[in-house]
Amino acid sequence: MSDPDAPNAAPSASPDPAILPPPIETTGLQPNVAAGLASIFTLVGGIVFLILEKRDKYVRFYAMQSVFLGGAIVAASIVTQIVALIFSHLPLIGWLIALLVGMLFWVLWLGWFVVYLITIIKAFSNQEWEIPVLGPLARKQLESGKLGSL
Repeated sequence: MSDPDAPNAAPSASPDPAILPPPIETTGLQPNVAAGLASIFTLVGGIVFLILEKRDKYVRFYAMQSVFLGGAIVAASIVTQIVALIFSHLPLIGWLIALLVGMLFWVLWLGWFVVYLITIIKAFSNQEWEIPVLGPLARKQLESGKLGSL
């Protein structure tokens, strides 16, 4: 008889499928981890996970939503900086308008940061959450199928 603990012993049986973790998709990560990473690294992470993940709709939704969220803060930053630069050259009240525009940007950034944190928490918690306005746009973009070539 052979020793069952010997290194050359063949495995006795295949593992029970009920105790195995859920299948890992093309990224090699669990869906909630992939969605969470896409949410943490907004614009770049969203693009990376849209390219890598082809099957999991949960990960692709959070990746697309992250692209839109990252793009929104970049666009808001560019617009407020241009407006502040233009108004700062006006005599007398230009500096006041530029200051108000700068304060508006910080209010927008604070709101963005709160949404950013909620998105990360929801993604890692395996809860699908749509960011108001951006979430439906992300879902519509994914359903249109125009990202199939990525």
